[in-house]
Amino acid sequence: MNQEILLKAIIEIARKGVPTGFTGLGIILINKDIGTLPISPLLSEDGFNTEYLDAQAVVNFLFSISSLKDKRHDGFHVVNLDFGLLKISQYFSPLIPKGFNETVFDVGARYRTAQYGSLYENVTSIIIVSQKGEVSVAKNGMVELIIT
Repeated sequence: MNQEILLKAIIEIARKGVPTGFTGLGIILINKDIGTLPISPLLSEDGFNTEYLDAQAVVNFLFSISSLKDKRHDGFHVVNLDFGLLKISQYFSPLIPKGFNETVFDVGARYRTAQYGSLYENVTSIIIVSQKGEVSVAKNGMVELIIT
């Protein structure tokens, strides 16, 4: 799975307008295994299987569950760029880095979590989509707004 194709698919949906009731979306992109990533499932993972989904199918699935009507809407979702969607609805609790001087203020918890989480070695980037459809990417501790 290619990060640019995944991001392009997300932007395409966001530009058309997010669905009514959209709760926002956080996607952790990793380049290795999950390792020591500080995540914990918010829901039982029984029956979860998205093997062999391409980038567009993963994005469509994640947007479809990002609604208050779906119990899987909360938390971050983990995508391995080689193996696809690994985990959904994960509580993600990165450490606050001591001495980090680039903290973003006046944002929600999802953005701050993405900023700190993007500092982990096995995290390529974290894509955040706001409830309004704004797309941002956190990478190496920096958050960049892609579209509003």
